[in-house]
Amino acid sequence: MALAGAGVVAVAAVAVLRPQGVVVPDGPAGPPPAAASPAVATVVLERAALVAARSPATEIRPDQWFYLKESQHMGADLPTFETWDRMDGARTAIRSEGGRLRVRAAEKGPTHSGRTQREVAALPSDPDALLRHFRGLRQARYPLSICQPRCAPEIADDVKMFGAIGWYMKYAPLMPPETAAGMYRALARIPNVSIEENATDADGRRGIGVRFDAGDGVHASYILDPVDYRYMGVKVVSDGETMGLSVLGSGIVDKPGDLP
Repeated sequence: MALAGAGVVAVAAVAVLRPQGVVVPDGPAGPPPAAASPAVATVVLERAALVAARSPATEIRPDQWFYLKESQHMGADLPTFETWDRMDGARTAIRSEGGRLRVRAAEKGPTHSGRTQREVAALPSDPDALLRHFRGLRQARYPLSICQPRCAPEIADDVKMFGAIGWYMKYAPLMPPETAAGMYRALARIPNVSIEENATDADGRRGIGVRFDAGDGVHASYILDPVDYRYMGVKVVSDGETMGLSVLGSGIVDKPGDLP
């Protein structure tokens, strides 16, 4: 499921609880005010869930390819790259910025897009069940390290849950609508999650920041599109330095080199 194609539904017609003293827009037309209040995160992420739940499900064939265009900002800006992974795990392709397309046999790693699709298909859509599942993972997944390996023990499970949600949201075109909705609702249930006003991703694109504070000046933010709430990337601030990964495009295509 590609949230980018979700469009704006009639969210304004849905009655939501407005926390006292906080002005929340009637629709997803722009970033909400910054606030540490969990109630604000609940309102914003519930709207994101409603948009996701109304998105059309996508049937994906094993011979199709998952496309991802990503930029990396790890202290120094690294080249933007595009990848195509065949859903049956047989082939992969990559094109770095200014380079040519290279197609080769897929590496036999722990995961590929087809396996990721099977994982998200097996995930529960209930937000509490999702959090229990992610909390119980033996091998945690993160789109970008938040405070590892020095996370405080008391927030280790919260980091694991927040990180796993970001990992899977990067693969939004593979996700069933109800599972995507559950991901947004699960984020709102994690302690120390708030909404950032006028957040920007590592490429300077403005959006809604879903911020997790890990303490000691360390925080991570998932940046969501202010219109359709699709995942745009992640930024982590630690020791005064900022790192980020931005998703510049993603989707399902029929062959390497195609764009969604």
